[in-house]
Amino acid sequence: MVFEGVTIPSNPLLETLLLRLRDKSTPLPEFRKLVEEIGQFLAYEISKELPQTWKCVETPLGKACGRHVETSSVVLVTVLRAGLPLAWGMLRVWNSARVGFIAARRVEEHVKRVGDRLVFDVEIGYIKLPEIRAGRDLVVIVDPMLATGSTLCRVLDVVHRYNPMKIVVASVIAARDGVERLRECSNKFNVGVHLYVVAIDEQLNDKGFIVPGLGDAGDRAFG
Repeated sequence: MVFEGVTIPSNPLLETLLLRLRDKSTPLPEFRKLVEEIGQFLAYEISKELPQTWKCVETPLGKACGRHVETSSVVLVTVLRAGLPLAWGMLRVWNSARVGFIAARRVEEHVKRVGDRLVFDVEIGYIKLPEIRAGRDLVVIVDPMLATGSTLCRVLDVVHRYNPMKIVVASVIAARDGVERLRECSNKFNVGVHLYVVAIDEQLNDKGFIVPGLGDAGDRAFG
């Protein structure tokens, strides 16, 4: 897999949403809504990865032409449960996208240190994916927090077997260690990967949580 890098969208409103999301006093319903709004922003940015055609239409007064993207080639693969609000926001933009789900959790009691990096075992309890057309579909893996990268690399191991056109990872916050782990685990596959993330934080604590981060995204969204 070719790791194609990281895109951090620059927008003051996006930064405002993220700051409110980080605030520990933000209540659960607002937290979910904020994640959905960020999902919409990310979907607009990621749409640059979709194939484009030139299309013309007749207006009431004449003819107009412009670029056209076909969102039916998008497959959202949502990591349960934390990825749900982010995926809901994306579906507001890509309403014809197909959606799949992978229930993956890192096993907190099975952690080891490899050099200066924490590595968790990851348990996958459920996989339900729609059709993924080889060489034609853009798969967007939706997981709001990229911490150690253990979960994401396990999910990539499932998704790459379908040989999509490309894989995009959509996250809200990533740790620098997680980005490096993603880069490394991408090397054994043969599909391009690009990370879109709103912010990169420098540190992980001794439990593998991003600092300053925003806490446990699943708990803050769903209780």
